[in-house]
Amino acid sequence: MSLSVNRYLKEVEEIKNKATALSNKEFSDTIDENGHQYVDLVMEGGGVLGLALVGYIYILEQAGIRFIGIAGTSAGSIAALLLSAIDVPEKEKSERLIDMIANMPINTFIDGKKDGDYDPKKFMDTATGLMNSKNKSGFKYFSAFLRFLTTTDNLKIMQGLNRGDEFESWLKKQLSSFNIYTVNDLRKRMATTPYGWKLRSTSIDKPSQLEGKQSLDELDVNHDYLCLITADLATEYKVELPVMAELYWEKPNDVNPAVFCRCSMSIPFVFQPYTVKIPHMDNNLQLKWQKYTGISFQSRLATRFPPPIACFVDGGIMSNFPIDVFHNPTKIPARPTFGVKLQLDDHSHEINSTLDIFAQSFNTARHAMNYDFIKKNPDYNKLVSFIDTGDIGWLDFSMCDANKLKLFRLGAETAYQFLINFDLHNYKKIRRDITSAYQTSLPLTKLNRYFKNK
Repeated sequence: MSLSVNRYLKEVEEIKNKATALSNKEFSDTIDENGHQYVDLVMEGGGVLGLALVGYIYILEQAGIRFIGIAGTSAGSIAALLLSAIDVPEKEKSERLIDMIANMPINTFIDGKKDGDYDPKKFMDTATGLMNSKNKSGFKYFSAFLRFLTTTDNLKIMQGLNRGDEFESWLKKQLSSFNIYTVNDLRKRMATTPYGWKLRSTSIDKPSQLEGKQSLDELDVNHDYLCLITADLATEYKVELPVMAELYWEKPNDVNPAVFCRCSMSIPFVFQPYTVKIPHMDNNLQLKWQKYTGISFQSRLATRFPPPIACFVDGGIMSNFPIDVFHNPTKIPARPTFGVKLQLDDHSHEINSTLDIFAQSFNTARHAMNYDFIKKNPDYNKLVSFIDTGDIGWLDFSMCDANKLKLFRLGAETAYQFLINFDLHNYKKIRRDITSAYQTSLPLTKLNRYFKNK
C-alpha cells in the first residue's frame, strides 16, 4: 500500500514551519501582489530519485517561491513537466506533485518487449543488488551475467530492455487530468501572468533587468518556459524540447508533451530509444536547423543531413544538469535560476576495474558540459544545491517506502539550508561584476576571486 501525501508532509512538518517563516526574505526581484517571489528552476536527472526534487520544491513553495522557467533532464524532466502542467505559475502545486511522483508506478515501467516479459525486471533487480552490494563476489557477477543473457533478445529487437510504453501512457494520463494534451495547452498555462506581476521597487538593477522598459513584460504564450533535455544520437545534438520540436515534428504544437519527457528519460539500454522520422528538408527547415544548431548547409557533409530518423535517448548522456538553459550573460536577471542536483559533485573516484572505467567515462561525459559552464559563470555557485542521495540506487525500480520518505526529506532539508544561506544581494553583486566583464570583454581571470566561494 502506497504512502499518503499527508505521510510525506508529516515527515517534513518542522522544516516546513521554518521555511514558512522565511517568506519575507528576498529571493528574487520578480514578485506579485500576493507576496510570491518568482525564480527559474533547473533539476538534475537521476533515475528514480525524483522524490528528492519534490521535497526541494515543496519547501521552496512554503517560503513563497513560485516558478516560471522550469527545466530538467530525465528524472528532472518528469518533475519539470508535471510541475508545469498542474496549474498556473502563481499557484502552489507541490502537494499534487507529491501524490503523482510518490505513487508513480515505477515497477510497471519495466515493461519488457511485450506484456508478460519479466526477464528485464529480474535482470535489473539482480544488477541493482550487485551495484549496491559492498561484497561484489564473482558469483554475483556471474548471476547478473546469466540474467543478462535472458534479455539479449530485447536488445536485438528494440535496442533496449523495455519499451517505455507504460511510462508514456502513465504520464499522458497525468497530464490529461490537468487538461494538458498538447504543447499549445501547456504554453497557455505556463504563460498565465500572475496577478500584480512586477519588479521589486527597491531593486537597484532596474535598468539592466527591464532593459529600458517601464515594467516587466507579461508572460508570452509564444515563448517556451519549459525545457526538457534529450540527446539525438542520429545527429549528435543536445536537443531542448519543446523549443526545438519544430526540427523533428511537422506539427510540433500538437505534440503531447509527455512524448518529450519520454525522449528525455530513455536511459540507454534500459529503455528503447524514442525514434521520430525527421521532416523533409526545405529552405525554411534549413534555416531552423542553422538557428538551433549552427550547422552549415554549405558544407559537403550537409548533403547527407539530416539522417532520416532521429534517435532520442536520455539527455543525461550530454547534459544531466542543464543549468545554462535560462542564462543571459548580458543582464542582471529579474529572477535568478535556482538549480538542484541529485548527488554531490564527487571529483574523486578510484578506478580499479574495466567496469569503473566504463562508468566513469559515461559520468565524465555527461557532467563535463555543466562543470565547464559553472566554471565560467561562478555566480551559479550561489544558486545550486546538492541533495546527497547517498547509497539509494538511482535504478531501484522496486524502491521501498522508507527510502521514498528519506529522499523526500533529504530534498526538503537541502532546500531549507539553501534558503537560509542564500543572499540575493551578494549574488547580484557577483552577477554585476560578471555582466560588466562580459560587456567590456575583460578576461575571466579577473573574476577568479569568486571561484573560491563554491
